[in-house]
Amino acid sequence: MEKKTSIIIVTYNTLDYVKKCIESVLLHTSKSHEIIIVDNASENPTKNYVQGLGNNENIKIILNNENRLWSPANNQGLKHASADSEFLLLLNSDVEVFKNNWITSLQQPMLKWSNVGITGTQYNFDPVWPTLGAIDGCCFMIRRKLVNEIGLLDERYPWNGAGSVFTYNAWKKGWLYYHIEDQTLLIHYGKRSRYSNNFQLKNQKVPKFEVLRQIGFKPKYAIIPYFKNKLGIFNINDYLNRKIK
Repeated sequence: MEKKTSIIIVTYNTLDYVKKCIESVLLHTSKSHEIIIVDNASENPTKNYVQGLGNNENIKIILNNENRLWSPANNQGLKHASADSEFLLLLNSDVEVFKNNWITSLQQPMLKWSNVGITGTQYNFDPVWPTLGAIDGCCFMIRRKLVNEIGLLDERYPWNGAGSVFTYNAWKKGWLYYHIEDQTLLIHYGKRSRYSNNFQLKNQKVPKFEVLRQIGFKPKYAIIPYFKNKLGIFNINDYLNRKIK
């Protein structure tokens, strides 16, 4: 049985994709979950659409007066999540959901294994021990317990990288992530807000080795996984399965 989830969607213009995302979530998601929409000062067509959704009993609307970018806006949503939500899901507004079991599929590894704290449908490989990458922020489900333990997203990386830093901190405390490999659940169209709004920011790159050392790791390059990934034969879940309990 699905546990209550707060689904946080940050919007910024791109009305066609926002509508596609939210309508697909409403269609394929039980009303026992809640949806929190944080609008980053969209222009009227998108802003008006988002405001009109406030009549839904399971939707909360937060309207910003400026574009606060990804991490700060998601943190707003996390702070407004209902206290009884056991899971928190960051979902990009250019994602379209296709199946009714998408929430179940995202929760399943965390319900099965006690030390899995993050799941998602898109995995980004990085040849650095110990995490070997992280789940992409486009669909990033977190246990509430994990947020309570390590805090919110690091807003020093407002546009890109906060999910990886969150993963490093979680890993240090014994929490793993898990990749949901079912690509039929949803699609991420990718970077629609940037492209459609001609809104290009230089991504602030996470200084991985420096951050990992600050957290308490001794990071190093993972040569064998690097070459396996190049050959298309690396599977992150094979690595994670040896650590799961």
